[in-house]
Amino acid sequence: MSWLFLRSPLLRGALALALALAASGTAAAQAGETKLARDTGRIEVNAMEYPWSAIGRLNIGGRGHCTGFLAGARTVLTAAHCLYDSRRKRWRGVHELHFVAGYQRDTYTIHSPVSDYRRAAKYDPGAAGSADMAQHDWAVLTLAEPIGKQAGWLPLRALDGALLAQVRKGRAQVLQAGYRRGWTQIMSASLDCDIKGFFDDKRGIAHGCDLAEGDSGSPLLILADGVLSAIGLHVLDLQTKSGRFAGALSLAMFRPGSGTAEAVRALRQSGAAWGVGRAPAPGGQAAPAPAETVEILLAELGLMKARSSSRENPERRAAIEAFQARAGLPVTGKASLDLLGHLIAARK
Repeated sequence: MSWLFLRSPLLRGALALALALAASGTAAAQAGETKLARDTGRIEVNAMEYPWSAIGRLNIGGRGHCTGFLAGARTVLTAAHCLYDSRRKRWRGVHELHFVAGYQRDTYTIHSPVSDYRRAAKYDPGAAGSADMAQHDWAVLTLAEPIGKQAGWLPLRALDGALLAQVRKGRAQVLQAGYRRGWTQIMSASLDCDIKGFFDDKRGIAHGCDLAEGDSGSPLLILADGVLSAIGLHVLDLQTKSGRFAGALSLAMFRPGSGTAEAVRALRQSGAAWGVGRAPAPGGQAAPAPAETVEILLAELGLMKARSSSRENPERRAAIEAFQARAGLPVTGKASLDLLGHLIAARK
């Protein structure tokens, strides 16, 4: 893994000038096929399974979309630049914003209009794309309905030294998921991510997830010890002289006691709490574990021949048991976030 800490004035200047949204180049796979985009490392995931169900499409005035994610029953985090109408030079009104969780093609049963939002006061739309402005490129939305109770929500976590050490040793996995250009009607996840380092005095996290337009506002995720948390908010996709990488705003700024007063206050006023996540309850519309994603990775490893959308799949159970036995894990036969982490590690 490459560890590049971005401090030089030359590179910071390149970051400030180099916002470039990459084209996806990958069309959605047809139903029934292995949903793996080998040229990007992204796969289609079932948006009605947690943790993907906590990530959704923010539809903006009928003219576009970004990605956002639930951090509480009524709280969504996204990028501030998603809320600015550059054509009319104004900020969007709440009546133009609608958040849909669990959105996959024609599935849109978990959704809510936005009733209020707060954004960083210092965010300047005219400086969008600069590394220095990235620290202000956030917005906290409050939904009219508590749809997080149906979809679940993600805990927020700071990327600290201990967590970085786990990533370097392969004991934690870095992920991203969103609604990118070319896959706008489905959720896809980038499983081949790494941490490149930091920029803007550690307010930004440089990472290697494959991203495109539409991924703005999506979470940078970390799966460690069976818990999946959001550690960053995607705001930049940059091409510099040193290469291409994505930039995420560190969510440490929302942590009480050490974050910025404005961000901490915005999160609290939305009704969300730092570090608290919740999966959907069993038996609800959204499943509490990523069983279909587990199936995709088991099939990639040659442990399954067929896939099923059924929540109780005997072939999946047998394949999970085989993998768990081979990996020296407790044999449960059940899909879980901990199992997902081991499967991602096994494919690298």
